[in-house]
Amino acid sequence: MGKTNSKFVFIFLFLLLPLAGCLNNNLDLSQEVTSIEVYKWDSEELWSVIEDQGIIDKLVRELDSANTHSTENIDFPMPDYNLLFKNKETVLYEIGYYSEVVDLGIEGQYWEFDRIFGVKLELPID
Repeated sequence: MGKTNSKFVFIFLFLLLPLAGCLNNNLDLSQEVTSIEVYKWDSEELWSVIEDQGIIDKLVRELDSANTHSTENIDFPMPDYNLLFKNKETVLYEIGYYSEVVDLGIEGQYWEFDRIFGVKLELPID
């Protein structure tokens, strides 16, 4: 490879690296989610358990690749439910869930600590 081609490759890679950082990997789960326990937010009462692997996998994929928006400086109501993503008995991840789509900078139904996920996926919990 000539010097011109080497410079082009180097510049291309240099410009590509920041873009790689933009790829979302929100959940960073190291294990498979085998169930999602759904708790009422206010009472912490176990409301439902989701064990349908198709629904679980779709939700994990969508959350993992979703755009997010900071809710740090926004006054908003707490979610209706708290979801615990589990692998057998081990809690892997926890996130809030709104029954209805909310607009907190972006529209979504899933909230974690200081960010809303741009995911609209209704769960079968009633």
